[in-house]
Order: sequence, then C-alpha cells, then structure tokens
Amino acid sequence: MRIFHVLLMTMAALLTPAAAQAQGAFGMGGAPHIAARLTAESAAPAPGKGTTIAFAMAPEAGWHGYWENPGDAGLGMTVKWTLPPGVTVGPLRYPVPETLIISGLMNHVYEGPYAVLADLRVARNVAAGTRLPVRARTDWLACTDKVCVPEGADLSIDLIAGDGVVTPPDRAMFDGWRTHLPRPLGSEAHYAIADGKLRVAIPFPAAARAQDVHLFARADGWLRHAADQQVRREGDLLLIETEAGEDFRAAPVQAVLRTGDHAGFLLTARPGAVAAGPDGGLSGAVLLALGGAILGGLLLNIMPCVFPIL
Repeated sequence: MRIFHVLLMTMAALLTPAAAQAQGAFGMGGAPHIAARLTAESAAPAPGKGTTIAFAMAPEAGWHGYWENPGDAGLGMTVKWTLPPGVTVGPLRYPVPETLIISGLMNHVYEGPYAVLADLRVARNVAAGTRLPVRARTDWLACTDKVCVPEGADLSIDLIAGDGVVTPPDRAMFDGWRTHLPRPLGSEAHYAIADGKLRVAIPFPAAARAQDVHLFARADGWLRHAADQQVRREGDLLLIETEAGEDFRAAPVQAVLRTGDHAGFLLTARPGAVAAGPDGGLSGAVLLALGGAILGGLLLNIMPCVFPIL
C-alpha cells in the first residue's frame, strides 16, 4: 500500500509542469527539495571513544521528509556507509516526528529542519593523527501534499583521530538536536488487544506535562497509523486506545510517545493486562447513572407519602 501510494505521487510529479524541476532535483544536478549535509560534533574524535555525527536536513517550504517508520505512505532514509579501518557507526537516531494526514493516509514526517544522529566510534588502536574519511551514500524521499520526488546525495566528512575536543558552537548545535530525540522512558509499558482494539498503559507521572500526545510504532503491524488515538490519564498511567493492526502476534514492541513539540519518549511495550479504554469507562458511568435514576424512581413511588397522591 505504501509503495503504491508513493508510486502514484511520483507519477503525478512526472506529469505536472514541475516535472523538469523534480527530475533535476534527483538526477540532473538541480537543487534538492531537501538539502542534506553530514557533520560531526568533534572533528578530532578520540580513539577508544568517538563522536556524534548528524545528517542535517533542510526541507524547502511546503516539502517534508520522513521518520524511520514513514506511516501509511512515504519512505524512510537509507544510508550506505564507506568507513575507514577502525571506525564504526551505530544505528540512526531520529527526532520525534510530526503527524500529517493526506487523503486519509497517516504520514510521519518533518516539515521543518531536522537532524538524524548516529554515534561514530573509533577503535582504541587507531593512532592519533590518523585521517578518517567518512562517506555516506544517502537516499530519501521528498514530498508535498501532492507529489513525491526521490532524492539522494553522496555525503562526506574528513575527521582526524585526536583528543575529542568539541567547540562551543558545535556543542550547542548538537545539544539542540539531541533535545528533539526521544528519551528512554525508563519503565516498560503494557498493551492488550481485544476485538480489534489496542489498549496501551504507559507509566507516566501524574504531575508530568503531556500535550498533543501521539503514539508512533517503530514497526508496522501493531496499530493502524491513521486511526484516532483516545488518550486519558489515570494516576501515574497514560492510557491510549486505538485500532489494532491486522494479524499482529503478541510480542514486545518499540514505540515513541510524543508528549510535546518534537519531544517524547522511547518505550518498550509488552503484552499484559490493561484497563478498559475511555469508551468503556464512559459507558459504565452512563449505565450507573441510569440505574441510579431508575432505583430512585422506584423508591419514590413506594414511599407511603406518595400513595395518597397516586
């Protein structure tokens, strides 16, 4: 479904007057709709340690890039590394995404500048002063609400093994990017699936602020991306109910909980008991009130002072 949607949007791009511009952005030397550069927090990573590197992405106005799980449409970024001996790079770390619904499809996107981070490690046996050329073939999808354009670039940065010094401007830049990464939750969440509904109980202090809450699954199948998510708080729990994905087998899953503007938590959820969702609680309250009204009416009618009036 996702690939089909992307193909339709790409074909639409090729059939519009802007097709030449779109093609030039990818394969004919034109300016990309999402500019990308590779940068490092330290130009002299220390052997035995390393540094943080980042793909700094800057979409044009009206264009967006995608989170690691793009949702119902789109494609995430792919990277093919070429690294010198003694250098390794960890998994990509994405900032908390935004939600964008187009034609009923949920997209997990970035509509403004963002950075995808990774940890670069330098082996202990790499001598100080060794040149460390880092190369990355990077491909991504740039989209508007009407068209999608595949883009890519060969990005590079030359580092030198050293003392790991970080300049104040670079520290501030990377610290800013790190504030948008989801923080580890520290406690496990639990979920239950019944009658096509997914209910998730997430440990979250009652005094902690949470707004614009949304749960992003890192992998497909656990939940339906475009379905409404009903959220309520119960003490130190955040309870979310939504539509479950089809044919999902109970297993631990990873997700990102958005609790603010590009702020949130990385969590692991395991199968377990979860209280009824908001609808269930509301129905119970209505039934209880109705039962109380009926009982009150019966008592009123059997009281002795009522019989003469009847």
